[in-house]
Amino acid sequence: MKNESGRKRNALPLACSLSEPDLAKRRRELAENVSGGVLKVDELEDGYAFVFPGSAEWAARLVELVNAERTCCPFFAFELVFQPDLGPVLLKIRGPEGAKEFIETELAALRSGRAV
Repeated sequence: MKNESGRKRNALPLACSLSEPDLAKRRRELAENVSGGVLKVDELEDGYAFVFPGSAEWAARLVELVNAERTCCPFFAFELVFQPDLGPVLLKIRGPEGAKEFIETELAALRSGRAV
């Protein structure tokens, strides 16, 4: 699969580009600002699907999350699905082989739905 720039997505390194201090800060922000809203987590073949409340506040938080993660982890593919009638928002995070393990390690607060 290729991304918009024509590069193969699975050819990207499976690593975060943030420095260790910035990564630690990012983990804290994720735990404080996003993980508490996780209503449900579903395992996918190549990642995870997270269900969040359908409010405008949560939609904005999730768009901010995706924008930040796309910068430091370009190997991820993100999908935001907004259910009808202001229902829940579904965030899918997928990637090449090893992406699920990366989510389990680096996005543990999101996956567990609680601060770590």
